[in-house]
Amino acid sequence: MTEILQWDASLSLGVAEIDEDHRKLIALLNELATHIAEHQAREELIVVLENLLSYTAWHFRHEERLMQTYRFPGYMAHKREHADLVQEATSFQQKFLAGEQDMTMDVVALLKDWVLHHVLQTDRQMAAYLVEHM
Repeated sequence: MTEILQWDASLSLGVAEIDEDHRKLIALLNELATHIAEHQAREELIVVLENLLSYTAWHFRHEERLMQTYRFPGYMAHKREHADLVQEATSFQQKFLAGEQDMTMDVVALLKDWVLHHVLQTDRQMAAYLVEHM
């Protein structure tokens, strides 16, 4: 298995359900990296990418419900960051399906960087608030 990102304590936010979601996202990202590294069939890449994007969208809705429930003041900016990634990822997926974009480790590296930035900065702020208000 190709692990481009490993879960460790530095990624933990102290909100168990969000940490569990992030563990799953990292596993799906690593699965995509493995499929690319092993030159798996395009059809398999399509399925793995769909799984990653579907779970990401579900996770974002999960975080947004928590932010709304506990009235996180940074909700709109956080939601906008989610929407921007979903739009970028959907655009990439459409280009990949149309044969206009290749699935490479560069794409996985961009996703990894986004995940790290989002979890360590944006999500950390949200989680600190949630820990105090849940």
